[in-house]
Amino acid sequence: MSPARPTPGEVADGIESYLAQHPRAADTAAGIQRWWLAPRFGEVPVDLVQEALHELERRGVVSRHELAGQVVYRRFRKGRGG
Repeated sequence: MSPARPTPGEVADGIESYLAQHPRAADTAAGIQRWWLAPRFGEVPVDLVQEALHELERRGVVSRHELAGQVVYRRFRKGRGG
């Protein structure tokens, strides 16, 4: 039996926890899914990661940036363009 799918809130908490430990981390939603969340939750659907990132962005926890045609997320930094 596979583990229960985490809630968007649990995924958001996992992302916040990762950023607290790695404040300079930045990655795409797929990278966050694979490298930040998989050790804690196993496989998390990317749509759930996107939902959590959207909520964290809305709350001012993360900011999104376009880099080489991909959207990259990182911890929001005040006074540095997000």
